[in-house]
Amino acid sequence: MKKAFTLSLLIAFFSVCYDVNAQSTPNPCDFDKIICGVSDKNTLITSFDSDTIIYAPPGRSMPFWFAFGDSSSKIIDTTGSFTFNLSLLSGPGTLLGNPSTSNGYFSYLENISFSNIGMYVVSINVGGYSGAEMEELVFIVPPEVDFCSEAPGGECVGEGGDAIFAKPQFSNVIPVDAVIPIKVGVINSNSGNLDSNFVGTIYVEQISGPGQLYGTLSMTGEKWFNFINLQFSAEGFYEIRFFENEYNIYKEALLDIEVIQGPNGSRVAVINGFDLFPNPIENQFTFSSQKDLLGSLIEIYNYSGQRVFLKKISTSGNKHIINTELLPKGVYLLKVSDKNKIYSLTKIIK
Repeated sequence: MKKAFTLSLLIAFFSVCYDVNAQSTPNPCDFDKIICGVSDKNTLITSFDSDTIIYAPPGRSMPFWFAFGDSSSKIIDTTGSFTFNLSLLSGPGTLLGNPSTSNGYFSYLENISFSNIGMYVVSINVGGYSGAEMEELVFIVPPEVDFCSEAPGGECVGEGGDAIFAKPQFSNVIPVDAVIPIKVGVINSNSGNLDSNFVGTIYVEQISGPGQLYGTLSMTGEKWFNFINLQFSAEGFYEIRFFENEYNIYKEALLDIEVIQGPNGSRVAVINGFDLFPNPIENQFTFSSQKDLLGSLIEIYNYSGQRVFLKKISTSGNKHIINTELLPKGVYLLKVSDKNKIYSLTKIIK
């Protein structure tokens, strides 16, 4: 299948080599939101929401799974055994890691990374089923996000890391099934400075909560990581932990997360009466509230954590139209706030 994608990104070279000891690769059928069974086998199903994937920056990998199933019901077929192989069709750099999987009704790729920032078109060949067609995915590899200034000590050092540091990029309040991006690195517990020489794998797991944490549950590479594929299946209060396998060296980090329910179970966040439509968006969207939004701050962030839109509402009213014509196609987070109070944090798709 051929798809056309356009995106303008700054291209810069960055390459790193590292060894992957192990990453978190649970059976996707164990996730509450994934349906497995007997189904038609007519499409590729992956651990991402779309065929345009916001991936990790150069030098980092995040494990993701492939399965084969039905395009309408999104049911993963568990009766077959398939292999999957990635081939780079285009991009500003190199696809690194082992691009092939073993036989199974699902398979993980654990150590895929890219050498440069930019947009990569990758073909997926499915083996083991005569009716399978080659499919294409687009991987958007963002620049490395700065984390040094956000460390408790305010800067990076090249040694001495002994504790995991995890910080949500926007808020620890998130709607059901929405993505909560969290930056994670290793700091020195005495100085609070980030260890920029760290190389390894950091994991995340749920300690408590009424639903289930799902998504990409580990990342491997150097310096620090931007977990951009973490979601929760039900509203309520959760505690999660980030940790490294070397328990005697790195102290774990604990985070409390509040998950709220959008209207009628939708993925659009509603906090204090805020609403947004349509979603996905085209060249504009409308948001409304039960209160006057005069003075509210509207911010849009891409998945590398960069703010790409900022507007302060200067007119009275409870309904406003935001023009997004200049934003490239992709997945974003919309933040609505006033006087340091966050009204809403919403995932939007263009």
